[in-house]
Amino acid sequence: MIHQKISSKQMALFMYPAILATSVLGVPSVTMKYAGHDMWLSPLWASIMGLLAIFVVFQLNVKFPGQSMIQCSTTVLGRVGGKLFGLIYMFYLPHLSGIILREYGEFILSTVLHHTPLFVVMGSLMLFCAMNVKSGIQVIARSSQILIVMASFFLFFILILLIPDMNPGELLPFAEKGLKPSIIGAIAPAGWFSEYILVSFFLPSLSDRPKALKVTLVSLGVVSVTMVAINLSCLMLFGDLTDTFVYPVMIAARYISYADFFQHIESLIVAIWISGIFVKVSLFLYIHAVATAQWLNIEDYRPLVFPLAVLTVVYSFWVVSNQTEVGALLGAGGNFYTMTMLIFLPGLLWAVAVIRKWGSAGKKEKGSSQ
Repeated sequence: MIHQKISSKQMALFMYPAILATSVLGVPSVTMKYAGHDMWLSPLWASIMGLLAIFVVFQLNVKFPGQSMIQCSTTVLGRVGGKLFGLIYMFYLPHLSGIILREYGEFILSTVLHHTPLFVVMGSLMLFCAMNVKSGIQVIARSSQILIVMASFFLFFILILLIPDMNPGELLPFAEKGLKPSIIGAIAPAGWFSEYILVSFFLPSLSDRPKALKVTLVSLGVVSVTMVAINLSCLMLFGDLTDTFVYPVMIAARYISYADFFQHIESLIVAIWISGIFVKVSLFLYIHAVATAQWLNIEDYRPLVFPLAVLTVVYSFWVVSNQTEVGALLGAGGNFYTMTMLIFLPGLLWAVAVIRKWGSAGKKEKGSSQ
């Protein structure tokens, strides 16, 4: 396996688009559907799932330093059990990546390139992502630094320009039906926050691993604040109409108009989306390639990159057939599936590791007393 090192700050920086790239456009409408005017609270509840994912990742890292969850599964579950555990992710990772890629393709076709073949839109992105991944984790991290700083600046610039059109009265009534609606609304964004479990694949590549936990928690806080800010902006702009738009943030950008000159800046939203999705698809392809190499006991993941990129494109056509199905998978129901794969199974792996350690300790104590 190629051993390239990145810093904890670089990891935290690219985890920002890894969570937000596909949620920034769709979360407001999904949370509004369930939470109503308390939609801005939902990302805060959902961030608890991110905390849980980070807890599981770092607990596994303490027990098995330098190993991803694919590698340590063989130790915990035995060779056969570990291979079965890894096999589940060999099927799941291209499925998840395929959904992300298809969401990108549907967005670009519906907003910018209406007559371009879907295969061309998705295939061109995947080609550049594959080239990025084959260059190594350092190149992914450095390209992320450039793209995400620019994209984050544009996003907050747009949110600031929207302030004059916002109506704070839309925040009321607060908790009219209690906190239950906002908690139900948190199910969908919780699926995105659960993707913090994928930090497991980056920890072995960190040059300053002791700082990783603190920096990852900061990343979680920044992502949560960004998601709350986006939800608040859409709520104060559209009110009850928020859930009628597929991409509320895109519609919000069209509200911006200053002196009949500075307007029609929704192209910035497209630029933000493409930058974020490029980083996210690259990261997921990297994880898929590394996990597959670890499962097959291959030293170098790079020969797997392009075949797995092709597989991801195939999955993007196989798992969904239109924008409606994409929206269904990104809703509350689809995210239960995501949380099962990204939280429940790794959490179960950690629980078994803890139990087996206690069992071994008990046997040692029993043996010493005899």
